[in-house]
Amino acid sequence: MTFSTIVRKNFLYNAKKYLSLYFVNSLTVAILFMFGSLLYNPDVLRQVGDTTLYGIVRFALVGVVLFSFVFITYSNLSFLRYRSKEFGMYITLGMTTKNLIKMLFLENGVIVAVSLASGLITGGVFGKLFFMGLNQILIVSPITFELNGSSLLLSSGIFLIVFSGNFIFNILYLRKMSIVDVLQAAKKKEIGKSSVVRGSVAIIIFASSLFLLPQLMLGKLFDETTLIIILLMILTMVTPYVIFGTLISVVKSVMKHFKKTYNNNLIVMANLSHRLLSYKTTMYIVSLLIAGALFFIGMTYAMYATTEENIERDHPFDVMFVESHLYNHMNPGEIESLLAEQGSTVEQNKSLEFLQVPDFRDYGGSWVLWDTHTTIISEGNFNRHMGTGYNLSPNQALFARVHQENREYIAPDMVLAVMDPEDIGQELQDNENKEALLRALEDYPVMEFKTGSVKEVTVPYINSVHMGDLYFGHALVVDDVVYKHIKAGVSESQINRIHLLKGDIREVGFQALVHDLRERNGFDSSYWLNPSQNEQNITDDERRVLEGLRPIHKDEELKRQLESNGTIFFIIIFLGALFAIASGVVLYHKVLSDMDDQKGRVLSLKRIGVTRKEIKKIVSKELAFTFLLPAIFGVGLGLYYFYLLFSNQGIVLELVEKAGIVAGIFLCLQVVFYLVSRRKYYSELSRYL
Repeated sequence: MTFSTIVRKNFLYNAKKYLSLYFVNSLTVAILFMFGSLLYNPDVLRQVGDTTLYGIVRFALVGVVLFSFVFITYSNLSFLRYRSKEFGMYITLGMTTKNLIKMLFLENGVIVAVSLASGLITGGVFGKLFFMGLNQILIVSPITFELNGSSLLLSSGIFLIVFSGNFIFNILYLRKMSIVDVLQAAKKKEIGKSSVVRGSVAIIIFASSLFLLPQLMLGKLFDETTLIIILLMILTMVTPYVIFGTLISVVKSVMKHFKKTYNNNLIVMANLSHRLLSYKTTMYIVSLLIAGALFFIGMTYAMYATTEENIERDHPFDVMFVESHLYNHMNPGEIESLLAEQGSTVEQNKSLEFLQVPDFRDYGGSWVLWDTHTTIISEGNFNRHMGTGYNLSPNQALFARVHQENREYIAPDMVLAVMDPEDIGQELQDNENKEALLRALEDYPVMEFKTGSVKEVTVPYINSVHMGDLYFGHALVVDDVVYKHIKAGVSESQINRIHLLKGDIREVGFQALVHDLRERNGFDSSYWLNPSQNEQNITDDERRVLEGLRPIHKDEELKRQLESNGTIFFIIIFLGALFAIASGVVLYHKVLSDMDDQKGRVLSLKRIGVTRKEIKKIVSKELAFTFLLPAIFGVGLGLYYFYLLFSNQGIVLELVEKAGIVAGIFLCLQVVFYLVSRRKYYSELSRYL
């Protein structure tokens, strides 16, 4: 029998063994091709431009490449171990290392060619379907799928580089291994001990960290806890590794107190003790993959799914614009008349005067410039605007914010400087103590407010938006006498008025308002083209300020947020899907590579009289535990960190509910991997049952 005959017969006989490796490589090519089509998609470039968001997309390419490298390498290592006995047999029959390398080269050549061709075809087909499906959520500006040469070169090039690197590793592996090593490779086990005490301590530390983190994040225990928070986060990420290796020992120690249950699962417990100790690294990696995928997909999906609710909460008024001493002069009657002509109805038309002055605050004994344009509103104007009855003394203030937050806000000592922000020099940026700050401000009137004299209130008094370099969403409400004193000392440019309108204000009416204000201001047609123009590479400070005066329309903001959140969700769900698939495939390969050892266990069970039905039941329980434990753990950890991220927001439970939908999909996907692996397992073990 010639060498080529041996290679051909071996390849045909072991075709099923190559299917998983082929699947991994083909899937990797398809993923790279689909991501390349996203990275170089003209619609994505048009929607996000060369901005930070597109930078995230480019940076995500690094993650995809790392994923491809780890995915292929892990599969390759598992496949080598799976074939170790086969290599040993060939060596004992007289084949040299050179012959084995040549055989691997021919086999890999076929796999590369078939994987590359099928991967590109699959990537094109599923890429089209993927884009069509996700475009159902991008109701503003859908992204069309387009084939291009750049994505073809990207996917083919990265795949060939990674695969070539793995083939070189295969050569080094075969040259380094001796006959004894090759024959015994499949029987080598991960060495370690399972300690009930260590497992119990790890579980206690893990549970305690989970409990303490949100308490510290919300300031319910004590402040200045950054290092402690980081430490607890590290513990929640590290202790699961110990827990996976010792969990069964802890469970067994508890179950011994329930004799009947313990005796009914004695064999399962014994096998799981070995399996979890051997699989702890793999299960730990899988749980982190699932947790990471759920965290990012859940976060972006929740952001997208709650876009409308967030806009309603952040924009209590339908239209808002700032009137400065030079621009946007229009009285309420003119506004209503203009909108009525375009078929819009105005239910409320309010205006609110405010001042903007520098604000210095005490943080840990150091007085820092908190904001150069802190919004100041008089008590009387605020009460008339909101229909409230606050009665402040001169040394009291309200910190009014639109956002509802769960963490109690305690305002530090603050000093308001009655000065033009343009006069702020380096000496006022950061001061070691209050005396140094007051010396630097000795030429300007100041207003001081002590901790405890500023009360936080959450009220929808304005839209929470950024307009140019300014943020509107929180303000300091002060006594009328204090307000008059500040107003008397500031320049005209620091005295502004905000116009707030509610009603059925249609797009045509809003555009008419924008057009009329643009003409009144003497701006040409290049100004106010879109609501985010001021954020797109405008380096001229004066131009950025003028762009920030463009009116804000709730419906326009909703469309913009839907497009932005939809695009981010589009990208992140793609990357999250990679991690979700990888988590199942990693376990699948680990289970199959351990097949020979399990065959020996099955034979041992048969020798002691365990029936075929009982063996299948034992195997089913073991596999279910192996696949579902890291899935449940990862989903739980991902949801926990998702909750932790948004714990300060008033709608945190709504967001977690949205992320819970993603968690359900992840668990279903892992169940599918479990069922597929169980079927493959039964097929491999059938001759021994």
